[in-house]
Amino acid sequence: MKKIQAINDHVVVKEILPSEKTTDSGLVIPQTVKTEPQKYGIVLSIGSDVNYVKVGDVVVFHQAGGQVVILNGEIIRILKNNEIYGIMKEE
Repeated sequence: MKKIQAINDHVVVKEILPSEKTTDSGLVIPQTVKTEPQKYGIVLSIGSDVNYVKVGDVVVFHQAGGQVVILNGEIIRILKNNEIYGIMKEE
């Protein structure tokens, strides 16, 4: 299995895809049709200049953020540190 090691101020995340939605009438709306302003991902790797996130964090970023790579059949994004809006936390 291949993996990407982030460098400098970059963060490698595995994108979390929302599940398909079904309307009350039974119509299935696939994820590809929905437009959401943000995406979520699990941090896989961080570069040496990244401070606020760590491997395993779930982060929020813009849907057009970073460079998309398909690796081992999964959507991987390479983001700059400043493209991450926040870290998801449990209360």
